[in-house]
Amino acid sequence: MSDFFPILLALVISLALSTGTVFALHRPLHKMLEAICPVGITAEFWTRAAVTVIYLLPLWVVLVFGLPDMERANYVHPGEIARRSLAAASFALVGIVIAAGFRLSGLRSPSNYETPVR
Repeated sequence: MSDFFPILLALVISLALSTGTVFALHRPLHKMLEAICPVGITAEFWTRAAVTVIYLLPLWVVLVFGLPDMERANYVHPGEIARRSLAAASFALVGIVIAAGFRLSGLRSPSNYETPVR
């Protein structure tokens, strides 16, 4: 097994899980942000920021914690690399969803007095 294969496997697993999460959450998250944000452009910004975090944080967690040392990578079975990558990416995605849920649950829609004039 080459040194490139474990990294490629971890990247594919992380990106696949993140893509599934984005497909599941994008529309409801955007609608919720539109209801909370006073201006539509801020909802678009925060939706894109959330998608960026959903892709980058699991990728970082997988690369830092999901891969074995590169000296040992040739001796580790690909199934073990896949298991560790899946666990690390899943942990990061669950953490993101929980943190976003806690943050969004405390927000409220702006009143008519707080909405800026367009």
